Amino acid sequence: MKKNSNFLNYEFVVDNENKLNFKRLENTFIPTGTSAVLFNAIKHYKFKPGKTLDLGAGIGVIGLLLFKFNLAQTPLYASDLSADSVQCIIKNAQNYNCPIVCKLGSMFEPWENEKFDLIINDISGVSQEVAEISPWFNNVPCESGSDGTKLTNEILLNAPKFLNDNGLFFFPIISLSNTEKILSEANKNFKHVKELERKEWPLPKEMQKYISKLEKLREKKLIEFKNKFGITIFNTSVYVAFN
Repeated sequence: MKKNSNFLNYEFVVDNENKLNFKRLENTFIPTGTSAVLFNAIKHYKFKPGKTLDLGAGIGVIGLLLFKFNLAQTPLYASDLSADSVQCIIKNAQNYNCPIVCKLGSMFEPWENEKFDLIINDISGVSQEVAEISPWFNNVPCESGSDGTKLTNEILLNAPKFLNDNGLFFFPIISLSNTEKILSEANKNFKHVKELERKEWPLPKEMQKYISKLEKLREKKLIEFKNKFGITIFNTSVYVAFN
């Protein structure tokens, strides 16, 4: 793996009292508000810390937050499709003195024959057509399909095989995808699927000029959003699934 030492500083705001500093590279995914909602939902859910996998870890924010808040056993496990992201995860884990097993690969491919007590999925879950016009995926691929379900549903299909008995799977659903299709897949593969938290967001200003395209995607029921007080609103919901 070719190493890149041009690290940039990134501050992740957990809440009014907690801000953590991370290193990132130019071509790595910058965490969005979804990551904050996801962590907050996990933090307030009662569970016994265990062997934890941060899947699609980006620069490692969620997994390392769980470590910092004593919500994950060590070593922490993490993986991402991006070599630069893996490099950042390892760097950030070192900075926080977190023992880690970090692998490069797509979805569950790096974890054959492994099982976990806790899996966090933060892999891209918005329509690919939305990703292309958004500010979230600059220089970062998002091959999630026109309705945003391709990656998430494949993970939901396979996740139970990688969970220990009583294991928990946390995942966000963003309304800029086919949420009904994702929830249907979740309920096919897990006995219990519970919504933990939901947060609404204004559509980024950069995307307002594409509103006619977004409306066409909504007409096809590929995504969902609403207009409130003249503002275009979408949402993130966080779920926990278990058998």
